[in-house]
Amino acid sequence: MNTVIITGASSGIGRSIAQNFSEKGWKTLLVARNEERLKDLKSSLPNSEYFICDLSDQDQLKNLAKDLQPYFKDLKALVNNAGIYRPESIDNDNDQVWTQHFETNLMSAVRMTRVVWPTLKQNKGSILNISSTLAIRPIANAAAYSALKSAMNNWTLSLAIEGAPHGVKANAICPGLVDTPIHGFHNNEAEDMKNLKNDLQGIQPLGRMGQPQDIAATAVHMCGEDSSWTTGTILNIDGGILLNS
Repeated sequence: MNTVIITGASSGIGRSIAQNFSEKGWKTLLVARNEERLKDLKSSLPNSEYFICDLSDQDQLKNLAKDLQPYFKDLKALVNNAGIYRPESIDNDNDQVWTQHFETNLMSAVRMTRVVWPTLKQNKGSILNISSTLAIRPIANAAAYSALKSAMNNWTLSLAIEGAPHGVKANAICPGLVDTPIHGFHNNEAEDMKNLKNDLQGIQPLGRMGQPQDIAATAVHMCGEDSSWTTGTILNIDGGILLNS
């Protein structure tokens, strides 16, 4: 049975990706910080295990690497999905904002990839990085997030070049505006959130915000045999939002 590691698996896009891999018969190794949500997800997925880890903490990551070792024999894919989105204007910018995004959105993926890289080379596996359309077209108040996602895209290309001789694929998906808890409007009052989401629908050429499932189905495809000749691809899944001028 093929095995996949999914970071940030407890909610949003990561949770949906885990569900899709499980439906396709993969063993899913679920990594996130929230134990309660991980337990809930594991209970609904056969052949799954969960691991509590703050990937920005190098000591926790070292312990995670040891815990994952017994599953490496069948490891075929890593999905680097863990991330934060904490908007801040340039006027109020500070080092902490950048450090948080750097550690969580980029270095956690880099370090996680280092852990499994020898195994993925041996197993001819796949790496999929969940990036963002903000890496391609930034918006106001998201400089750190946009810059680090852009770095992730470029790093993905480096992985693809170095992995190719070993049969390792490396690709990235850039979601557009997807309805997940990473966005601040999920903390608004119900009526305010409903109105804001309705307004946001209108900026998508396809007329709606994305849902986690819109990303998840493609994520499984990109890690499977049907995409065996696809590497170094930065794929936008965004309802056409990048078409807007």
